[in-house]
Amino acid sequence: SPWGTIFMTRTGISTLTAVATVMMLSGCASPGSSIPQAGKTYTGPLSADAEAKLRAKGFGMSDAERDKLENIDRTRLAAQFDFQKLGQPVESPFAGFGFVGAENMPYAVYRNGKAVTFTPEGTDTELEQVAPRLNGVVLAGEEHERIVGESPRGTMMSWNTKDLSQQVVLRPQNSTFGLTNVFDVGTIENSPYLAMAVEGGRVELWDLAAGEMVEFTENKVSQPRQIMDGSAYDDVIYGTNRGEIEEWKPAVDSTKLYAHAGPVLDIVSVGGRDLIVSSAKDGTVTIYDRKKGEIVHTLEFDTVVYNLVVAPNNRYAAIFQTFGSPYYIDFDAMESRRLYVGSGAHMTQGRFAKDGTLLLARENNDMIRVWSMERNSLVARISPEQGGNIVGFDVSDALGLIAVATTEGNVEYWNLDTGRYIRTAFHTDTPLIGVEISPDGTRAVVAQADGQLARWRVMADKPEKTFMFE
Repeated sequence: SPWGTIFMTRTGISTLTAVATVMMLSGCASPGSSIPQAGKTYTGPLSADAEAKLRAKGFGMSDAERDKLENIDRTRLAAQFDFQKLGQPVESPFAGFGFVGAENMPYAVYRNGKAVTFTPEGTDTELEQVAPRLNGVVLAGEEHERIVGESPRGTMMSWNTKDLSQQVVLRPQNSTFGLTNVFDVGTIENSPYLAMAVEGGRVELWDLAAGEMVEFTENKVSQPRQIMDGSAYDDVIYGTNRGEIEEWKPAVDSTKLYAHAGPVLDIVSVGGRDLIVSSAKDGTVTIYDRKKGEIVHTLEFDTVVYNLVVAPNNRYAAIFQTFGSPYYIDFDAMESRRLYVGSGAHMTQGRFAKDGTLLLARENNDMIRVWSMERNSLVARISPEQGGNIVGFDVSDALGLIAVATTEGNVEYWNLDTGRYIRTAFHTDTPLIGVEISPDGTRAVVAQADGQLARWRVMADKPEKTFMFE
């Protein structure tokens, strides 16, 4: 171009306050006691007066007293930006993580089928674990409240985070576990439905509330391979292995709109313009006007275009080749322009910011490039300030910053408009998998290789110095 009803709730969060309290416990003093123990270790929180007296000791403090004050300072600092560790270690890689629903609730889904959501207070809810071998996540529903765990082998899972009575298994073509190939899935706009491209020439519509297939079509000539995300329930657009772009209306059946000369790799819709943009293995990108019923522009590339991304303002679409420079289409002028990078560069994680006026993409694993669409120019090249490679990044439009997670265990903040380094906000010795910022730009989660998450409130001026966590 960024799947059952038993559940149990338990507290799976270690706030820094709790961690600090555990570290302070010593001897057998009762909770809340401030009676000095051997080695001047204290078992309860200090009063303001006791804390002031302890700080007044200066160099006369013992190591235990110094640790006590450091824990107090650390807990207060964490409270400034609501830092919390979420969940417990999990012996399975992530299938996906981030924020779900209108309340921006953190979630994590693992490849073994385990899924967890977290309340603002940090309580975790374990969702039903039925479908194993998940390899990705899609958010569906009008408020993106449904988490769908994807699997290319057919058995998927859907969890409705607003109504936990709706935790359902999805088995395309009534398959048994792991017997049906699913080539692609796409959300149906503002609805609890999902479209799937399934082996056997099928496109299937699934009800995520009931866990049932409600409609299907079978292509006798070609195999559907790509679903256009955000299609309407009664108007699903899909691409095939032979290059056709087809429109499926369940009440009418499928109609071919146009065709590439090779398998379709991506399809997107340009809202408000009634345009479809698609790419194929033959190196072509085609723009199709649905009102006119005709192709209005075709671009040809030397390498395969694997990803298309449409800007929020629907004026631009970015085109990412397997190798080399990305391009973008200006739909107002109906022309394409090149964004220059090295010929061997591999660009991934392309996304727009600032309503489409900026385009960001990761070059290999060591640089993020930021371009201005309005000026057709490079704004910044961002490489980790503290060394290492990039494992992921995300953007807060609201605060005008980029959060970059690195192989050194750092989360660095960079200025979105200038591309300048702000600070290294967080550090952990546990390897990081990636970072996600909530859609409103105010919260962030970082995923660690041990399966845990850390969450905090994103603030441009805090933390003032690197915050260390386990």
